[in-house]
Amino acid sequence: MIPIQDFLKYVDMSDLHEKICRFRNLDFKKLSYQEVQSEISKVITFGTPHGNISVLTPSNGSYPSGTRFYRVRAIDEDDRVLPLKSMSKISDCWEAPNSITKPGRLNKDKEALLYTSPMHPHIAVEEIKIQDGVLFSLIVYEAIEQVNVTIIGEPTAHEGLSKDEALKSRMIQDFLRHEFIRDVGTGTEYLYRISESIAKDYFDLPPHVQDAWCYPSIAKKGGYNTCFRVESRSKLRLCGVQIASVSRQNDDYLFNIKLIAKDSGDGSTLSYHQIGSEEQLKIFPEISTEKI
Repeated sequence: MIPIQDFLKYVDMSDLHEKICRFRNLDFKKLSYQEVQSEISKVITFGTPHGNISVLTPSNGSYPSGTRFYRVRAIDEDDRVLPLKSMSKISDCWEAPNSITKPGRLNKDKEALLYTSPMHPHIAVEEIKIQDGVLFSLIVYEAIEQVNVTIIGEPTAHEGLSKDEALKSRMIQDFLRHEFIRDVGTGTEYLYRISESIAKDYFDLPPHVQDAWCYPSIAKKGGYNTCFRVESRSKLRLCGVQIASVSRQNDDYLFNIKLIAKDSGDGSTLSYHQIGSEEQLKIFPEISTEKI
């Protein structure tokens, strides 16, 4: 790979701007995954003496051992008998089976990946759009060794670049970030082809270097999510599950924990325990049992 400075010499800002505008006017509903890949490549590829190429410098980071990661699963209103139908097995705490997995921001149809929010459970709550007072399962994992991530949407370091070179690099990174975090709703799931392609084609390093992708939360500005490779989620251990509701007060999130669940010991099922129980104090000692 050539140095990024050598590539940026051949990036024309006016041409780049026009290619970005053209891309954003495409009818993505009619484009296949391969066509989306091709269109993204057209935007960030430029002719150089080395051929038509693109050069990116993804940012990398890591979470130390002991970092907690969170995932939220909704609980249906008719799911109130213990053990909950939606949270009775250890497998319920991990990603869904491939057979029922729908396309997501980083995964294709029937490609199950584990989506989490690092360090901050309220981000996981926002991702699932949980309303105040509604019960949900907060699944808690802990890193048992360092988790290495490639960061999508992180501004690239510009040391050694001229002002023009830094601006060109920023324009390319901003294009990728903006397209990756497009808001996707019901009926526009085809837009996930864009983000999934960006992640896999431009931010996918070898497994011995990268355990997961880290990317900006769309639901909670300023927050981040982490999506684990299938082979790397072994770096996480399941701490347990908190059956909870939340209430929002300005920028604060007040979690009301009703029950906890843990591995029953058979490696297959979950057992439920009351707040204040020995099991809760051992697994989640941070939960307050004080009444206000």
